[in-house]
Amino acid sequence: MQTQSAITKFTQLRRVSMVDTDASGTVSLGAFIRMMEETEYAFLRSRGLSVVLSDDKGIMGFPRLEVSIDVTQPARFDDPLQIELSLIEVDGKHVVYEFIIENVTDAIGSKQVATGRFRVVCCRFPNDDKPYAILTPLHVIEALQSST
Repeated sequence: MQTQSAITKFTQLRRVSMVDTDASGTVSLGAFIRMMEETEYAFLRSRGLSVVLSDDKGIMGFPRLEVSIDVTQPARFDDPLQIELSLIEVDGKHVVYEFIIENVTDAIGSKQVATGRFRVVCCRFPNDDKPYAILTPLHVIEALQSST
């Protein structure tokens, strides 16, 4: 996975739950993606935003165009994970996040277990029609890039 320099970063800690694991006792791909989503949502909330927003024109949100994940080490039940989100691109048409997931168990130090990437777009969700892409509103771009 190609890494670009981050506009801003956000970190969240999370302990692996039993529901995150598969029959082999390791974290499943779907669980890693859900952890990345949870971190994205926490990042948005930290900026006064949400994955679903509304304004005078109606409801808008940020569906994913691309999702990728590369798991390099297993993580297991009760492992403490640190999920770092890096906002690497906001160009008005889409937003790109990269993720680094590390196992931060004291006994082993910090060990990278997965990397991932989301590319999302801003869309309107009209009541009686299909969603359609829009330019990301300036106030959203400014909030995403803020250092709060």
